[in-house]
Amino acid sequence: MMSNLENLTEKILNDAKSQANIIEEESNKVNENIINSKIKEAEEEKKRMLNRAVSEASLLKERTISNAELKARNEKLKAKQEVIDRVFDMAKEKLKNLSEDKYISYLKSTLEDLKLEGNETIVVPKRMKPKVKGLGLKSKISEDEAVDSGFLIKDEGTTLNYTFDSLVEHYRDELETEIAQSLFKE
Repeated sequence: MMSNLENLTEKILNDAKSQANIIEEESNKVNENIINSKIKEAEEEKKRMLNRAVSEASLLKERTISNAELKARNEKLKAKQEVIDRVFDMAKEKLKNLSEDKYISYLKSTLEDLKLEGNETIVVPKRMKPKVKGLGLKSKISEDEAVDSGFLIKDEGTTLNYTFDSLVEHYRDELETEIAQSLFKE
């Protein structure tokens, strides 16, 4: 009977060992699947992070280039505007230093177009007063006032401004485009 008991015990032990081996193999497979799954997830996360980093780097590069181009364009526009401002300043200076003959011709033709009544006062540059007085205009020439360039016409609280600075500024918007096109043919 002892031998039966030993056989039975041995069979139970062998079954238990066999069962333990099966459980251990299944456990190893499950562990291996879990580890492989986590490695796969980590690899996918690594790819996503790299793709995101590449995308962000590309976006940052594009923004940096775009900002640099915008800054360059603004600097170019600023430089062009400075050149245009200089052109207008030169035009004002040239008009301010107009010869007597050209000034008188401009004054006469403008006054003819205005058809003044004669009770107005004309304010002219100091250097032109003697010549303008010699024209025999029906309007009075101001003795105590002067302008840098062009002239003013004053009549009972109303002033018509024909100074060259004022006229240049008045036509500036219209002329800027033409000047820019002429200077910066692109």
